[in-house]
Amino acid sequence: MMNASMHANDSVFLPELFYRHSAAMTAVYCIAYLLVFAIGIVGNFFVIAVVFRSPRMRTVTNFFIVNLAVADILVIVFCLPATLMSNIFVPWMLGWWMCKTVPYVQGVSVAASVYSLVAVSLDRFLAIWWPLKCQITKGRARIMIMLIWCVSLTITVPWAIVFDMVRIYSDVPEVQLCMEVWTDPIDGSFYFLMVNFGFGYILPMILITMCYVLIYIKVWKRHIPTDTKDAQMERMQQKSKVKVVKMLVAVVILFVISWLPLYAIFARIKLGGEIEQWEEDILPIATPIAQWLGASNSCINPILYAFFNKKYRKGFVQIIKSRKCCGRLRYYETVAMMSSSTSMRKSSHFYNNNSSKKGPPITDTTVSYISNNTGV
Repeated sequence: MMNASMHANDSVFLPELFYRHSAAMTAVYCIAYLLVFAIGIVGNFFVIAVVFRSPRMRTVTNFFIVNLAVADILVIVFCLPATLMSNIFVPWMLGWWMCKTVPYVQGVSVAASVYSLVAVSLDRFLAIWWPLKCQITKGRARIMIMLIWCVSLTITVPWAIVFDMVRIYSDVPEVQLCMEVWTDPIDGSFYFLMVNFGFGYILPMILITMCYVLIYIKVWKRHIPTDTKDAQMERMQQKSKVKVVKMLVAVVILFVISWLPLYAIFARIKLGGEIEQWEEDILPIATPIAQWLGASNSCINPILYAFFNKKYRKGFVQIIKSRKCCGRLRYYETVAMMSSSTSMRKSSHFYNNNSSKKGPPITDTTVSYISNNTGV
């Protein structure tokens, strides 16, 4: 861009003033972003459909997962096309209104995503440490989701204010960028450090890590006696909770990895002082890759759900087979019957081995209920 500006007087139609990359690299960017767009839209809509078309999937954890899917859809629809265009063209091509809207929506959706992950971690922590006392009910979950969006909409308001169209070449008015314009650069650095990086990334990650460390201490270190009448049910319940925790930990780890490079780049630009020459050569290459990596997080979660969770996996298949956008899914009954059959065999063996002990027998219905109603 600096070299192009030296020749701006010769011609305002120099490709360097309008296109960032060659045609081949532009094609690579288009394919990469279209892949994320397609997988993210279809996968997240499937997640939402599975939960709302299957009454038994409407658990507190799944409500937060749906909220995460909604935030991912916002990123995909509003931010992915704009980010792609900004990586193809030098000037901002979408106008003043989208210059205000896109950064704000991206900030809101990323904040809603990370706060949803915090809520999921808190829900799993309470479910495992105090399963019969401190539980997040569905009503409380709805209130928490509303608070998540209210906080996300509020803390990112400065982005809608400070982003504006900026002319970078006085003799080429067509070339304008969408940039942050702070009256005092220190204010911009402080806002990024405290709000975007602190409350939007570091603090949530600390809370999430604490929750899962405590979950690990409770679940993996817990010894379940083998000679009690409730041992079989407790093992089944623990096994189900462990599966859910593994899936959610994978979601959090990939979220951290996906957004860390972009946050690191922003931190270097805003807080690291003057940019060195070698950094000026690397940033134009590293920034688009980091942006794509952050955006790709919006399509990863449905893949994780399908990989870790049998109910989501079968729900996705049933949606494809049903070829309907609404209506109740019947797949859950099949999953419940299979789980019930396995539970009956296990509980029957356990009951026969403990029939001589005192206390009421453990019925197949009870064991099946615990197996089918733990976690997601």
